[in-house]
Amino acid sequence: MKKLILLPVFILFLTFFANAQEKPKITVEGISEMKIMPDEALITISLSEKALTTAAVTNELNKKSKAVADALKKSGVTDYTFTADNYYVNINRIYTKGTAKDSGYVASQNLRLVVKNTEKDLIKIVETVQQAADMAFQLSFRVSEEKQKSYQENLLKDALTDARKKASIIAASFELGNLKPYHIDYSSSQPFQPVMYRAEAMMMKSADTRTEPTFNPEEQTVSDRVKVIFTFE
Repeated sequence: MKKLILLPVFILFLTFFANAQEKPKITVEGISEMKIMPDEALITISLSEKALTTAAVTNELNKKSKAVADALKKSGVTDYTFTADNYYVNINRIYTKGTAKDSGYVASQNLRLVVKNTEKDLIKIVETVQQAADMAFQLSFRVSEEKQKSYQENLLKDALTDARKKASIIAASFELGNLKPYHIDYSSSQPFQPVMYRAEAMMMKSADTRTEPTFNPEEQTVSDRVKVIFTFE
């Protein structure tokens, strides 16, 4: 019976002792921000073709894709990557007055061009593709993976420096003791999203009516944040 009475007292003592040992803390949020320029361009070309058979529609779509690839090879530009994805062949179903009618097939595919030189090479590639075939395209500027890693590291360092600076100001203002990091809560949320520049239809034009395109990518603002808990004595 005595054991049953002493056990709750012993647990209460341990809880009080643990709370008494807990050090006071300061929680701050470090924030960093920088402006960066995109260092590569992404051109997404949408191809589509209709025909009565799957073989015919596939053949016609392949011709368009090959025309773009051949034109790029002849352009003289070498610092780019060219890939094809999202290839689909569906029934060309036409709806008229509540009724559906199948009329052959429609095939679609996306071509992706990543251009490293956003000045001279980009202009040349856009002009080359314009003359290859009639198609729709989207042009966006983005930060390369190599640059993203560098920016992420610098953003985190600056955010941690900001957190320590804020904690030091608080500690000095209230005449607290030496600060020591106790807990760091961080999960990078920086998306580095591509910035859309143009979306339009590329049409073949004669040499006397075609003008050289101009591109002016803008700076992107990127930021990061980290929560740090400091203890002090």
